[in-house]
Amino acid sequence: MPNIHLQVVAPVPTTFFHCMHCEEFFQLAGIGEKVHRVELEQYPETFIQDAAKLAEWLFDLAQRYGDRLRIQVVDPQSLQGFFLCMRFWVRRYPAFIMQGRKVYVGWEREALERILQDHPSKLPESPELA
Repeated sequence: MPNIHLQVVAPVPTTFFHCMHCEEFFQLAGIGEKVHRVELEQYPETFIQDAAKLAEWLFDLAQRYGDRLRIQVVDPQSLQGFFLCMRFWVRRYPAFIMQGRKVYVGWEREALERILQDHPSKLPESPELA
């Protein structure tokens, strides 16, 4: 079956880790999780909600399509994300790039699903949609 490569350009929450020795010490002291939770709590609530919503979409797609769909999430703040944003004129997120072509930007789940079904590579219909 044909595989479709779907790149998703969207900001993702990031936590920073310390050196391995410090991380191990934090875990042994019981504060490692707290340190990283504090970092995540500094993001605006809408950012966290959007990231959770996108994760739910992508997990659902991955579960339904399996090996037929290869998903790659790219943070626009990364070097690869910067180049994708420049190449495809991405100004809003999430942006979905399929097989090297920008196909959709936005939050309409049904629109993305239609695009997946209508893609020239003939991705078979999801079992749950049949």
